[in-house]
Amino acid sequence: MDYKEFLRQSMKENEEAVKKLVQEQRQKQIRALSSRSGIPKRFKKCTINNYDARYNPRTKEMAIKFIKEFPNTRGLLLSGPVGTGKTHIAAAIANEMINKLYSVYFGNIVDIMTFIKSTYSNKSDITEEVAINLMTKEVDLLIIDDLGKENSTDHTLSMLYQLINRVYENEKTIIVTTNESSTELKRKLRDKGPAIVSRITEMCEPVILKGKDWRLKK
Repeated sequence: MDYKEFLRQSMKENEEAVKKLVQEQRQKQIRALSSRSGIPKRFKKCTINNYDARYNPRTKEMAIKFIKEFPNTRGLLLSGPVGTGKTHIAAAIANEMINKLYSVYFGNIVDIMTFIKSTYSNKSDITEEVAINLMTKEVDLLIIDDLGKENSTDHTLSMLYQLINRVYENEKTIIVTTNESSTELKRKLRDKGPAIVSRITEMCEPVILKGKDWRLKK
């Protein structure tokens, strides 16, 4: 091997080593973002490709458009009956956002409310304000799953309004899934309903899913 060939070989090896290092660092970032995201283990396997879009092709199209245009896009309000794939498509978007190195917080509404309430304990290391900021100001995308399943006490609804309003004020992006129509959500959320639903509909593109519960078909 002459000197020029030696230099070419060395440069190629160095380039490959740098690419490998960059890829390893990227995978490390993805794992860290995923571990902090709150996405349940079952839903970390969800992708756009393994979403069954037979009954809801527009939902898949909207998800692909959202991923492509993020962060310069409106959020999504995914509504429809139980078992039509709302959580799957929301989780698939979350996983894809993480792969693109965006930070995501994914939470079932009941778990989100429980997390906020846990800050009232003397043993908590954070305040309610910090908890809400962690899910809104500090992330690129907030996903609220199963809105309408929370206990509709005055205090819970007040916390929910604060959470939604904080997303709005900080111009963050949100995805919401619910089994309820906008009219039914307003009724369930009582006096806070109109304000909460108004904020969500202003921030989100409505996507209505149809079909039977796919879990009953297994």
